[in-house]
Amino acid sequence: MSTPNTNTSPTATTPLSGSSASLPLANGAPTTTTTTTTNTTSNNTASTSPSSTNATTTNTTTTTATTTAAALTSPSSSSSSSSSSTSTVLANPNARKNIEYILLAEFDIDVGSKLKYQYPFNTGEDEALLAEFMLPDGSHKRNDDWTVFFLNRPDPEGHLTKTKKQPTKPKPEKPIGNSIEAFIYSFSESDEEKGWVMLDSDKLVVQFYQNHIHIYGKGNSKYSTKIEKHPDLEFTQLEPLFDCVLVDSTTALGVRFLDTTEEDIFLNHLSRMITEIQSEKKSDTEGSPPTSTPANTGSGSPPTSNNNSNSPPSTTTTTTDNTGTTQVSPNTTTATSTNNTTTTTITASTTDSPPSPSSSTPNTATTTTTTADTSLTTSQQTNNNNNNPNKCKDFLYCLNFMNNQKDDTVRRGAVVKSLAICTTHPFIHVLKPFMVLAMQKYFNSPSMDVIVELYNSLNSLDMSSVPQLNDIQKHILRASPDRNKHTHATTITYLGNKMPVYIPITHFPDEVGDYKVITLVQKFGNDIMKIFNGILSQKRIIFLGYGCSADEVCNYVLAACSMVCPPLKGIRERCFPYTNLCYLDFLSVPGYITGVTNPMFEEHPEWWDILCNIGTGKVIINPNLVTEVPDKFVSYDNDFMNEVNYNISLHYGEDKIKSLFQEYTQHIVDMALDEEEFLDEQSRQQALDINRQRIEAWTRTKTFTTYLNDKDNGKRTSAIRDHTILRSIRKLRKRKHVPEKEVLKIYESFLTSIKTEEQVTEFLSYLPKSHGGLFPVAVGLFHTSKEVRNATCELLRRLDKFQSGNAFISGLEPFLKTSYERNIKLLGNN
Repeated sequence: MSTPNTNTSPTATTPLSGSSASLPLANGAPTTTTTTTTNTTSNNTASTSPSSTNATTTNTTTTTATTTAAALTSPSSSSSSSSSSTSTVLANPNARKNIEYILLAEFDIDVGSKLKYQYPFNTGEDEALLAEFMLPDGSHKRNDDWTVFFLNRPDPEGHLTKTKKQPTKPKPEKPIGNSIEAFIYSFSESDEEKGWVMLDSDKLVVQFYQNHIHIYGKGNSKYSTKIEKHPDLEFTQLEPLFDCVLVDSTTALGVRFLDTTEEDIFLNHLSRMITEIQSEKKSDTEGSPPTSTPANTGSGSPPTSNNNSNSPPSTTTTTTDNTGTTQVSPNTTTATSTNNTTTTTITASTTDSPPSPSSSTPNTATTTTTTADTSLTTSQQTNNNNNNPNKCKDFLYCLNFMNNQKDDTVRRGAVVKSLAICTTHPFIHVLKPFMVLAMQKYFNSPSMDVIVELYNSLNSLDMSSVPQLNDIQKHILRASPDRNKHTHATTITYLGNKMPVYIPITHFPDEVGDYKVITLVQKFGNDIMKIFNGILSQKRIIFLGYGCSADEVCNYVLAACSMVCPPLKGIRERCFPYTNLCYLDFLSVPGYITGVTNPMFEEHPEWWDILCNIGTGKVIINPNLVTEVPDKFVSYDNDFMNEVNYNISLHYGEDKIKSLFQEYTQHIVDMALDEEEFLDEQSRQQALDINRQRIEAWTRTKTFTTYLNDKDNGKRTSAIRDHTILRSIRKLRKRKHVPEKEVLKIYESFLTSIKTEEQVTEFLSYLPKSHGGLFPVAVGLFHTSKEVRNATCELLRRLDKFQSGNAFISGLEPFLKTSYERNIKLLGNN
């Protein structure tokens, strides 16, 4: 068989396993627990290498525990005797932390994505799933990438729980690792001159599964085939980057790759499948149970050979005699016991599983243990931490950094690792500089110490110094044009350097990171309103970014959510910034918003109502939802988008553009609750008629119920007891004509209701600068009625007494401020 010409563009990806090291506790230093009981006097000597601990006792029972990676995760790591025991001492778990967990994952060519560390406790989540979130599709093709995922997601209706309890529900088989791309050929037996015939002019997607390999076309391509396990499965490398696979006894496929990395991945999976077939044959012959090469389990013990390192297995040797003298090699776990003395030392372990303790006896004994040279795995933490009462139960925002670095010393030629930080704070973007530095340090020195140091540094920040604002105070600051008031400046010391940190203090829980709505507008244009209305009406929305980074996909998802938050709440509960075919449980969540990079999602229209194609910038409505009668509010939305695009053309920043969408959301919400004010009654009826369909759709969603509950709670805790105040402000702002008696009644209600600082603060929150600030109220200084002018002046003077009000008075337009000062003098003279 002849082979087509190929062009090579070699790249390589493979993980590098790090070695474990001593694991200090949350304060950065090992914890030592010592218990001493004095009886009589005698000397015993323990002689150790530099990695060990020397101890001399005087007929004393002494227990010393130096907490390390092995000690934290396995009860069997510590040795005990009849007279003493060793305990692990952890940091205070009840202390409020900025960072709850730090996770580290890596990619292995044989087992796929795997979670290596969870610190300081096990999260209790599926380890394989966490690894998939942390190592996104196509990570081997990029130097770095970022993803966002959430843990401890509220599920009061049990949508996710129901999915887990239905194992019989048909689901696509979960893929193993990342997909690759290749040109696929078939061999023409009928026409030898044709030889290898290309099946598609474009590269096809090759996705790996435990029992088969799926090859399918992209976009509109209908080509699809599978390489499944069968007795005749075999392959031959005809030349570098071109391989022939016998799909069945009569069909052969040619696969041409563009680089050796993807070719090796393909051949490794084929070899695994063939090995499993042979194992099953052997099982049938000998009657023994079949063996299977583990796929992407993400947990359990890894293979005994390290595919990414040439390091020899580590050996632990302990020699104990009846004199109480112990000799150990470096990096050991030892225990020595005599008649009246016990000394326990736990030092850094390089074993992949907890070292077996060496129990001494009066007779001389030598124990040698050989294990794979890898670090502490998360499966070792599971037994101790799955039922951990200290597990954080709050909603967690997780920012993940994937880094792919070339390394010629490992088999694959590159190392892929990911570091994730889980926190209760939504401003995850401030963590990025620390994560980049920590990842680089971990590559240089793959030790658990790197993770602990990062954890301790980030938790060293005292959040009590950061202003904790309520919703009203946040709204006031957001309305301020002074950006310095929106953040709290501080520093965190990391790696010996004080690094500046600017913590947003006006973020709401549904606003995650610093993702840009402007980017969303620029990508989808006016079609962004289809996304907006889809979120409002709780439609299932997928952002598809085939060939895009996971970071880009997450940006669009989180930016879309921030269009309506605030005023709406709870959108984060149905937001999945990045996911893949390994996690389809989200499909059971009503109105989910998710980001993916796998084009297979587009081929399943039953999974989505709205598909946002990042590559094309098009928003596709599911054909089943398309109606012949267009939505009446389209023209209404177009007018709004004209305003948005105009502001972008004037180079207004992200805050301004985002506020336009949030105010537009509030406008629709107010119409739904019949609390919006219009120029006149005709304008009101026209707006309600145009938006009726959209309003009715929103009132059937969960966010509508949440908004009503939140509104009721706000009324009960409101400092202003007159709940008509906001409606009155809207009348002054929007009505074309308000009768004089009604205007005077409005200002009198202001003076009656607004006296304390809390009431002033709440009143000002109804007057954002984006809507003119105090202008709708202060314009009463020019009213024809003297009573209205005096009431307005008295109201402004009352506001001016408080710091927050004084800032608003200072921001008045010059002509209003001059009129206010003149009226103050007139009132004083009278």
